[in-house]
Amino acid sequence: MKYFKKIYLIIFLIFISATLSFSFEKVKFAVVADCHLSMPAEGVEDAFKMGLHSVELLDSTIAALNRIPDLDFVLFCGDLTQDAEPWNLDIFVHLISKLKVPTYCVLGNHDLSPVPKPRKFPGPPPARGVPRATFVWALQGHGFKGSNPWWSVNPVPGLHIIGLDSNKPGDWGGTIPDAELKWLEQDIFANRDKLTIVISHHNFVPWSKDEESSEWKDYNKFVVDNADVVRKIFEKYPNVSFVLSGHRHISTRYKKVNGVYYIVHPSTSTYPMRYVVYELTPEYLKYTTYNVPCSKEVWETAKKNCIGKPGEWWRLSTHPHTPEGDKAMLKFFESPETMTATLPVRFKAKVKAY
Repeated sequence: MKYFKKIYLIIFLIFISATLSFSFEKVKFAVVADCHLSMPAEGVEDAFKMGLHSVELLDSTIAALNRIPDLDFVLFCGDLTQDAEPWNLDIFVHLISKLKVPTYCVLGNHDLSPVPKPRKFPGPPPARGVPRATFVWALQGHGFKGSNPWWSVNPVPGLHIIGLDSNKPGDWGGTIPDAELKWLEQDIFANRDKLTIVISHHNFVPWSKDEESSEWKDYNKFVVDNADVVRKIFEKYPNVSFVLSGHRHISTRYKKVNGVYYIVHPSTSTYPMRYVVYELTPEYLKYTTYNVPCSKEVWETAKKNCIGKPGEWWRLSTHPHTPEGDKAMLKFFESPETMTATLPVRFKAKVKAY
């Protein structure tokens, strides 16, 4: 009798283990980056960032996402506002409330109140933005849980999303501080049975030679200061397959470093104004990049401002002010060859057994 009880117990434990160790079969989600919301106000204009149309462009993106019937959630990769203005935070919260699926956000360098600068023309002093903590509390439930500006969630069984805060007050560059590094490794380890995606505003790999040092316009600030340290943590745990970022304002492309795929995302407010839709299974991650629906006039203005004077700062050292330089710059921002891709998952998740 005792023998049969042991057999039944073993069978029961195997069944429980099989039913608890499971993963999703397919998940669809979208990524939106660098919307830089700027409600019309003093100083707002259509320059490299299409400030006067930024609200319209995000609203159009959200409408397009709502037309995807099987979308599971949406990720926002920071720079939600132009400069942390309270009214722009309010309109962002209002717009994402229109989404029919859960949304998760990380903050960008423009979501911290900027350092005050001397006014160059008569009139009242420019408004200052709200502190990072205000964003965290305004976006509770959109990844944030409590006072920390970093978070993690399980949007579906078997999938773990980590949202990092890579921002440095008073600086457009980024870093991951020691306390967050410690939390990051603990969180990855605690969820090592789940396929894990990390999202951040700043990048952990450069996308051009100019970003590998501070010799060209401080372009190294597109990459977090301690990127090599953070990458080693990602590489240590096979459940981390993909790291998603924004900040760079270039169209979707990826880079594989020691088994981990790093993917950068386009802005909805700067040329070529795009968003990305992903399909994820336990075997692969497939993405498709889409243009934000907008008028031809807005599109052409953004393109003109990208290669013209408003976009001058964004030129690489390899993009001189020549017709050929303009073509090279547009190709760099558009990256037509990487608008779609299918990437393998290095972590082998278990599919639910019944």
